[in-house]
Amino acid sequence: GVTWVPCTYGRRFHTSNRTVELINAFVGGPDIDFWSLAGDLFYDRTGAITDEVFSRISLQAKSKILATVPGNHDYWAFGMPWLAFPQDQCGLGYLQYYAQDPKAAENITAGSGQAPYDFGSHRAGAEALGFGCRVPAASNFFWYHQIGNVGLVGQSGGHSLEETMPFMREACAWLAEQDGLDVVVLLGHWDKGNLGASEEMAMPRWYSEMAALAGCQEFDQRGMLKFVMGHTHCSDPHPHGKVGAGFRVAGFGMEGCGNFGMPVVDTVGGRVRLFYFDMSSDDAFG
Repeated sequence: GVTWVPCTYGRRFHTSNRTVELINAFVGGPDIDFWSLAGDLFYDRTGAITDEVFSRISLQAKSKILATVPGNHDYWAFGMPWLAFPQDQCGLGYLQYYAQDPKAAENITAGSGQAPYDFGSHRAGAEALGFGCRVPAASNFFWYHQIGNVGLVGQSGGHSLEETMPFMREACAWLAEQDGLDVVVLLGHWDKGNLGASEEMAMPRWYSEMAALAGCQEFDQRGMLKFVMGHTHCSDPHPHGKVGAGFRVAGFGMEGCGNFGMPVVDTVGGRVRLFYFDMSSDDAFG
């Protein structure tokens, strides 16, 4: 099929097959409660790649809760807003395939025929000139939930801090009120400000913005505010100086650090641990 972005280590790590096999082995087992994808979801422009990949993911894995956030390639196929085309999904394909429960769906009740997304509000693009596309409103991509003792907040780095701040304050206030919540994990794609994201919306800086807000500040003071991100194609702990707080999980075959493996977050026993299972060799995978 069509490959929109080349995968540097794809053949070396057999990513087309092994990524799915890892998802089935880990997520399909009894020990995983939910799983997440941190953006740039299979670098797909039309949906064909996504359909093929998900056809091989087991029903057991697909039955688990899936938390996702968009990356730059989920807006623009070639990853850059200045190299965008009307044919790009511009986040619309992401919204419909990776259905989340975002802020835009807050007032949608059971049995409602109303769409759970705000498809009417798009950021102005350059499509009038024959190129570019319009990014849907931030309310379509911002969500917050509790699963067990974990609070999750998902965001889109492709939107501004000003547009996102009301949702941030609301999420932090809500998290502070929940019973049995031990740790909050912030999920986003960008690890630095570029390719459609400002520095303040990239996860290290955005983590600091969230840590200063009432409700999230208390989790941060206890060392229980964490963040997970992708973008730069490396898998490593506490990047960008956020020791013990941040984790980058983007080593899945693209150009970069050349690592490949499965990260797993464990929150039992009153502590938070991130295990990394290195799968970058045939011996490790076998």
